[in-house]
Amino acid sequence: MKRIKTQIRRNAALAKSRLVTGFWSQQHARANLENINNANCEEEQIYKRVATCLTEGQSPLASILDQTFMSTLDDAARQRYVLNMSSLVQKSIERYNKVC
Repeated sequence: MKRIKTQIRRNAALAKSRLVTGFWSQQHARANLENINNANCEEEQIYKRVATCLTEGQSPLASILDQTFMSTLDDAARQRYVLNMSSLVQKSIERYNKVC
């Protein structure tokens, strides 16, 4: 019983030290930064694909959509996917038009 109490006290002391030093707020900030970087990377890839489609005269939305992934979705999820991708393509087209 005494060993269990000491282990609980050590764990409590570690948790308190994490709170005092701001460990969890740092972890939260790092996770948010990673999510932003991942989103920017994905948007940048979509922009590059849209730019190549526009220079070649192809439809950007048709080339971005993953047909095999869409075949696994139900109707509502398919509509959400297409709308989400079309908004990303629209942003990329606006960015392309500003650059060119």
